[in-house]
Amino acid sequence: MIETLIFIVALLVAVVALYWIVLKSSDDKIAKQYQQLAERFELELNQPNPKMAGLLRPEPSVYGRYRGREISISVPGKGLQNTRQVETVLKVSVLNTSLTAQLAATGPLAGMRQRDSGGMQRWKSGDEAFDRNVDARTSDAARFSELLTDETRTWLAGNLKRSRATLYVGKKALAFAKLGLISNEAARRQFEAAAEFLCDLAETIEA
Repeated sequence: MIETLIFIVALLVAVVALYWIVLKSSDDKIAKQYQQLAERFELELNQPNPKMAGLLRPEPSVYGRYRGREISISVPGKGLQNTRQVETVLKVSVLNTSLTAQLAATGPLAGMRQRDSGGMQRWKSGDEAFDRNVDARTSDAARFSELLTDETRTWLAGNLKRSRATLYVGKKALAFAKLGLISNEAARRQFEAAAEFLCDLAETIEA
């Protein structure tokens, strides 16, 4: 009986140790990407300390100003749609505007990504490639049509479809939200490109 108990305890310790090692490795990879984001955009890096002996590791975030705008990249604390899935969210400030919109990649999960569209009807641009790849909804179709140049639609059609991300146009902020964490160079570069795109879009909206 004692031998069985010792074996069970030893097994539990081994499982916890392995879990700790995996978490530490993943945490180090994510921290490295955020460090590079902070350096790239000259932002403040927030790296919370691990809790529960390292078994709970809050995600890092960056915040500051870039191209004259407030910008942040962080992971909201709750799961998406009450699930265990998480999103990484890039936000860029924009002057107050009445325009609101949501754009998500088309496909089986488009409805879930449009969860906050507030009943807005789908808007189509007439650009076949864009409409095939992007589910766009807006509160002001005429104004929205003016904003989406050929170059803008091409970027959105390619990047939203490839990354399965969602773009939100709010009254005071633009947001690019993507499932998962920034744990590798490819994911980091997607957010770097999105930051430049959102800053360009903010300037267009304000103009």
